[in-house]
Amino acid sequence: MSETNFGKLANGKSAIMMELPAERYFEEAMKSVKSLLASEFEGVYISFQRPFRNISSMFGQNGIDVNKLVVIDVAAALVEANQEKDPRCVHISPEIDIDELVKAIYTSLKKLKSEKKFIFIDSLTTISLYKPLSETLRFSEFLMRTVKTEKNLTLIFNVAKDLSQKRFIKDIALQVDEVVNV
Repeated sequence: MSETNFGKLANGKSAIMMELPAERYFEEAMKSVKSLLASEFEGVYISFQRPFRNISSMFGQNGIDVNKLVVIDVAAALVEANQEKDPRCVHISPEIDIDELVKAIYTSLKKLKSEKKFIFIDSLTTISLYKPLSETLRFSEFLMRTVKTEKNLTLIFNVAKDLSQKRFIKDIALQVDEVVNV
C-alpha cells in the first residue's frame, strides 16, 4: 500500500485492520505512521514488538518525527527490560494489565495537540500470546468504542497474515471499517 493511500484511508472515526506478512511488519508500520504524520495526524503508538529505544531510532532514521507520537512501550514490559525515561514514552508494568493499558491510551491521547489523532497498535496478535482471549477481545472492544466516541480518531492495528484466520481475529475484523491486506 502506498503511503498516500493510507493517509486517505485514515479519515477520523475509522478502524482499520492491516493483515501483514511477519517479515514486513515493522517496515509497513513505519510506512503507515509516516503517512499519517504527513496527513497532519498525531498519534499513540502501542508497541508490542519493539522497545521504545529501537522504535525511536528506526523512525528517526526513516524521517519520521517521533515528537508527534506518544509510544506506549509494552515490548519492554513483556521482557522486563530496563525502561529508559523519555517524555514521549509511556511504560506499563510487566503484568500487562488491560485496564492499565486502557488508562495509558486515554492519558496519551490527551497529550496530543493535533485535531486529527490515531491509535496505532503494531501487533494485536502479540497481545493474544500473553493475555487470555477474553482480555484481548475486551481490549479490542474498548478500542472500537473509543473510535466511535472520540472526535477525529483513527484506529489502526496490525495482525499477522498467517494468524488472520483465527476466529477471534475474524470476529474483530467484522467490527472494523476497513481490512487492508498487504
